[in-house]
Amino acid sequence: MTVAASLSITAHPEGVLARMKVLWARPVVDVSGVKHAFRWLTTHRFVMQPGRQTITVYFERKDSMGGHATTQLDVGPGETVFVIATLRGRDAFELEVRRDPPDPLLTNRAI
Repeated sequence: MTVAASLSITAHPEGVLARMKVLWARPVVDVSGVKHAFRWLTTHRFVMQPGRQTITVYFERKDSMGGHATTQLDVGPGETVFVIATLRGRDAFELEVRRDPPDPLLTNRAI
């Protein structure tokens, strides 16, 4: 029996142009081909298989998408990987991958 791993992800905008995206766009995370839409400024947790994973974060609007950022990582059974996706400017996510939980008091989460 394989023990599942998990992905904990938070997306937040940084800067005036990125904050405007929050009004019309929704963040999406693609975990090795499985897509999950989630909300800005809220931490979401998704189950994934252990092993090599490709994580892509982007945003979707009514008729388009953008801001793609991709990373690959190896995840062990029962491990939780924390990703902070920061939308900077108009169209570019930056991903911070951590193996330990981020300190919520130090994370910039304000709109």
